[in-house]
Amino acid sequence: MKCLKEKVDWSSKFVLLNKEVVGERKKMMQGFEQEALQTIHAYQLFPPNSRVLVACSGGVDSMVLLHFLAHHKKQLDIEIGAAYVDHMLRGEDSAVDGKLVEQYCKRFEITFYGSKIPIPTILEERGGNVQMLCRTERYRFLEQTMKDATYNVLATAHHGEDQLETVLMQLTKGVTPYGMPITRMMASGRLVRPLMAFDKKTLYEYAAYYDVPFREDPSNQSDAYMRNRFRHRILPQMIEENPAVVQNILPLTYDLQEDDQYLQQQTIQMIDENIKFTSEGYPIVDVSYFRTMPSALQRRAIPLLLSYLYGKEGQNFYTSELLQLISVQMNSDEGNASLDLPQGFQLKRAYGLVTFERCSTLEMEEKLLPQGEKVEWGHDLWLYWHKIEDVDEEVLSHAEEITFFNISETSFPLVARLRQKGDRIALKGMQQKKKVARLFIDEKISQSLRERLPIIVTKENEVCAIPTMRYGKDFTKTKTIESKYIFIVGYN
Repeated sequence: MKCLKEKVDWSSKFVLLNKEVVGERKKMMQGFEQEALQTIHAYQLFPPNSRVLVACSGGVDSMVLLHFLAHHKKQLDIEIGAAYVDHMLRGEDSAVDGKLVEQYCKRFEITFYGSKIPIPTILEERGGNVQMLCRTERYRFLEQTMKDATYNVLATAHHGEDQLETVLMQLTKGVTPYGMPITRMMASGRLVRPLMAFDKKTLYEYAAYYDVPFREDPSNQSDAYMRNRFRHRILPQMIEENPAVVQNILPLTYDLQEDDQYLQQQTIQMIDENIKFTSEGYPIVDVSYFRTMPSALQRRAIPLLLSYLYGKEGQNFYTSELLQLISVQMNSDEGNASLDLPQGFQLKRAYGLVTFERCSTLEMEEKLLPQGEKVEWGHDLWLYWHKIEDVDEEVLSHAEEITFFNISETSFPLVARLRQKGDRIALKGMQQKKKVARLFIDEKISQSLRERLPIIVTKENEVCAIPTMRYGKDFTKTKTIESKYIFIVGYN
């Protein structure tokens, strides 16, 4: 019996298969857009008539967000603009990123705002963490743009994997894993994150489907940053174990944030109704009352009380050990006790009351800084300077902040003192000296910290440095040919 082979029309089958693929992709994109709109409405991210500024880096995340909002602005009843910040860390590459965003905005008739911020120069003058400095300067520009152009919402492209990375980083550091809020207040309005329900793979698929252009930042591939290490090594395994982990993280963190907000409100109410203050405005707390508070409220009450001393800056040095020591004192009524706190403050417990107060500052009025000698400043800082080749290796090994400088020998000796009215400092890149008081305002330094910061002056009483905050024109964060001396700051 003869077997006949059936003739197959491969061209028609390919067309059919292609239609199925296109149909699946279209269905997927419709699902994406529906879920994105549901997220926006569920979390009330855009009130009617909102003017939304999209923070756009040129990467796939922010370009997808820009495209999505541009195509749904009528449905969402919003106006949009886009802002790009060039941190000037990647040369021509970052400039090209900005051009991409600008051209895309022209295509959709979106107002574009661009800025170049010389992060390398600022690092040279101030030092600090590169990522933190970029974030600070970027948001400074975004908030100013919102204010100048009357935008009331800032939209960023943080997605579900960003949230998962944040939670893991917080757990690693021993911080409660609240993650990032999907919306929060800021000086010029609200910040919102509409893409928090999606993983990165979905954003790439969206970009491919709608032919959205984007550029990849090479620094995202580097494992030098903690976030990138989580992104490259840990997240893929978690997603492989459970692909829904990215979608699950948003409602989980949102519930945690809501719970914390409620407990925080309860704490504020209880403290406000039962707290007293010293004549200087520092809190006094009845130990017997504090002990009746649930432990969940006690944990929130202690940072709240410390905020009366330090303002927002205090969060930078609150440690679990410090908070635990304070908790022990505020839950005890046996005898009297005292506890030294950062920046010259003290907790005193006596007769059933805990009082926060400032220690005497007489020992900090003025201190000579001899070359090669470590000098204590208050309860938490020490200062040291020497010729670079003669620096004490033991001191160097405990340094928290290092700068290099070169000034005339006739300007010695150096002296550390508290700020004085009329103090001015010569900063690199500025033709005129800047008032220290104005500098404190610009840097949002709390009043309590202003009264404790050491001011380094020369023999002529010229301010040359404000350790931990800003250094004058003769100081650099990196050693140069002109550098002759080293200045070191450490924490006790």
